[in-house]
Amino acid sequence: MEKEELFKIIDSWNFWSHNIDTGIMRESYSNKLASLFDNSKISIIIETGIRRAGKSFIAKQIAKQLIDKGISKNQILIINLEDEHFIDKDYSLLLDIYKQYKEKINSNKSSIIIIDEAQEVKGWERFVRGLSEKGEARFIITGSSSTLLDSEYTTLLSGRQITAYIQPLNFLEYIKFSKFDKRDISKALDNYISEGGFPAVALSKDKEIIIKSYFDTIILKDVIQRYKIQKQDELIRLAKFYITSIGSKITFNSISKFLKLSVKTVYNFSFYLEKSYLIFFIDRFSYSIKVQDNSPRKVYTIDNSFPSMLGINSIEIKGRLLENTIASTLYLISRHANNFHFYYWYENSKEVDFIINDNKKYRIVQVAYSISNQRTKDREVSALLDCANRLNVNEAEVVTLDYSGEELINGVKINYIRASDWIENILKHYSF
Repeated sequence: MEKEELFKIIDSWNFWSHNIDTGIMRESYSNKLASLFDNSKISIIIETGIRRAGKSFIAKQIAKQLIDKGISKNQILIINLEDEHFIDKDYSLLLDIYKQYKEKINSNKSSIIIIDEAQEVKGWERFVRGLSEKGEARFIITGSSSTLLDSEYTTLLSGRQITAYIQPLNFLEYIKFSKFDKRDISKALDNYISEGGFPAVALSKDKEIIIKSYFDTIILKDVIQRYKIQKQDELIRLAKFYITSIGSKITFNSISKFLKLSVKTVYNFSFYLEKSYLIFFIDRFSYSIKVQDNSPRKVYTIDNSFPSMLGINSIEIKGRLLENTIASTLYLISRHANNFHFYYWYENSKEVDFIINDNKKYRIVQVAYSISNQRTKDREVSALLDCANRLNVNEAEVVTLDYSGEELINGVKINYIRASDWIENILKHYSF
């Protein structure tokens, strides 16, 4: 590619000569991350999370905030490695881009370099490490696979890097993006449960088309191509099985028998799907690590849009979608809050959806779409009472769609909380 053509492409990504669309602000990420550049010890911010969660826009929002603080726009270089103009993406491409930038924009000052989807170029670590060690640049790296965190570079820069996990819109962000009136919070939650929180989905009418393309791209780029998968149909079958089984207890052996795949294949493919952030698993709560390791795990998907995309009637699985919404909210918090863990509880055929262990303080949460049926209510409360007795706590919560209240049963206070209130309270408590 000719130098002038290359520079024209680079210029189109950057703030130097024109305004760049930074999207709707997601302050819970951008404000925190921009402030990290005030710490001279931080050399790199790594943004990781599922593809299309908004990492690129957040990186640009950080850049815009730094410019507003007084950093020259010429000191910021954005490199978009997903640009369709580039067929061959390798280490030399990064060098060529940087050379053009230094020659024409910023010849003598240090830089802040944003590398978007860094995993697209083999050897990006060498580029980053070289400039960082010479003090020429600090970096914001985005990537759609947790394998980005396993690179040689991230190990070498231990203590000089910050990892920020980016998830699709949480419920409060979704309200902001979708411009729902606060007075219509129940409708907002209903939509959020059904369509999930990908930013482009929230802003578009062509929701199903977008989600289908996201699923296909994640499977192709973040799993098949990255791990050189040969049994592609089996991978897709397993991914769809997980997405349609949200909230279910699973073992690799049981899936192996059901889908007629080898246990090793199920194990490997599950690992790859989790690394791409499409799904996640939670363990059964037990004081015994052995019991925990030998118990089934529950599976969830990062975003509720995927079950709907696969043609499942969202009305029929509203309860599981609400549970998945709570699970993905807890997963988000667990990636940012120290000593925050969550599990499911199962004893004597009774199950509680979530036990939250926040710095050794337990919180018991049951999710029930509706408790208008007395039998359903009795079942959910009975499990909570057993769990509370085992954990020696005197409070428990039932998250419902539209009911709030409280009652005292056998010395345990049961709080019934509307899902919209519960989600808002926990997000604000942990500064989201």
